[in-house]
Amino acid sequence: MSRPKVAKTHGSRNIILVADGAPDDHFTAAELPRAVQRLCAWKGGSDGIYFVKDAADGAVDAWFFNPDGSPALLCGNGMRAAGRLMLDRHQADEMVLRTGPYAFTVRAAESTAQGVRQVAVELPAVDFTPHDPIVAGVAWPYVDQANPAYSPQRTVTALAVPNSHLITLVDRYDEDELIATGSRVADDSANFPIGANVSCVQRLGEDEVYIRTFERGAGLTESCGSGVSASRATLSRLGLADPDARVLVRNPGGPSHSWLQQTGDVWQPVLEGNATVILRTEVDTADVLGGAPLDFAGEAFTDEIEAFDALFQDNLTTLRTSGINPAVA
Repeated sequence: MSRPKVAKTHGSRNIILVADGAPDDHFTAAELPRAVQRLCAWKGGSDGIYFVKDAADGAVDAWFFNPDGSPALLCGNGMRAAGRLMLDRHQADEMVLRTGPYAFTVRAAESTAQGVRQVAVELPAVDFTPHDPIVAGVAWPYVDQANPAYSPQRTVTALAVPNSHLITLVDRYDEDELIATGSRVADDSANFPIGANVSCVQRLGEDEVYIRTFERGAGLTESCGSGVSASRATLSRLGLADPDARVLVRNPGGPSHSWLQQTGDVWQPVLEGNATVILRTEVDTADVLGGAPLDFAGEAFTDEIEAFDALFQDNLTTLRTSGINPAVA
């Protein structure tokens, strides 16, 4: 049995574990789903786990798993935290992380006024004409369209990043409406055959927005990295922000910045925000695969936790001043 080092981290309060080594360095294919479930349930729960391993070419290979043990291509907010740990390990300002068919550049970014460490990560290019239709029976691109199956009063834009998103701009955010719309999409496979994350976007200023996402399979979340990227691309598609403009995004989970890198007609989103370490520990894989409750002693990063809490409270104050009162844990 092995003893991998594990860090508990978060990006915009998406709690992500980051474990050293490839998954098969520690667990067999049969053991892995249960191991992930057990680890993600430890110490109050996590939203997923990255396994990371240095590659011979100087890049880092990464594998992401959901809390239920299923694999996923990526977690944008979690990629910031995993990237920060790799930057620290190699004392680098920039590195490449590979996951599935994608390679992402992560870069160190300036800390906030509260002292919160930040990282910028490139995410997959947005696609307004996806191969798998997000909305059935429509012409593509599907931008700012009325669709009664989606909403009786709202227009919607569909795109992939590479997971599917439906984006609506609103004058005033209504949480009950977002929950109803997201639930309706989830239940309507005839009109939305592959499902989608649903985001509402309220502009707070010329280069400042509030975004809340109802995630496919998870419901209302405090932050969704790909939802931020899809919403940011939609703003530019509708002519409301230049692609290279740094837009300040306020989620209930905290603030971030997003902009689009252009290569020809391709837009690649960049997401910059906190990459906070909560604690570090070392786990025994025999315990992970056992039946007793997990109890690993760890080193808590109190200074980082307190710095982010100050940023988080400042963000909530700004939102409440704007008339937005998000429910947060």
